[in-house]
Amino acid sequence: MAWTPYLEGHTVSDPKTDAKSGVRIEQYRISRQAVYFPREQYLLINDIKRTWIQSSTLSVVGSCGRGIPVFVVRLDHGAEKKVSLMVEKRENAEKMIALLQEISPSIKVEEWSREAQLAGTAPR
Repeated sequence: MAWTPYLEGHTVSDPKTDAKSGVRIEQYRISRQAVYFPREQYLLINDIKRTWIQSSTLSVVGSCGRGIPVFVVRLDHGAEKKVSLMVEKRENAEKMIALLQEISPSIKVEEWSREAQLAGTAPR
């Protein structure tokens, strides 16, 4: 695999070895240095400023009814577009957040809810 940094110039010296040493949570890997996601990209832990969990739905083409419920872990690295990691189970989303906090306590964990979104106080 040819891992590339999500942010240009923010690199890990040996991403292949580092990704293998990371904890696997669904399709993602979290190491002491970076978060690795399926498109063979990674984001350095030190670049993450804040994070939160959003509940969402995944629309499936050809399916009747509502979408499949999923959870999205948002990683804010200071740019307008956040990294969104979609997981099936809330426990896995919470495990990701806990692991990120353990590695880097400076990452701020935000609360996100529909009520906060309607009130205008949810993270963006």
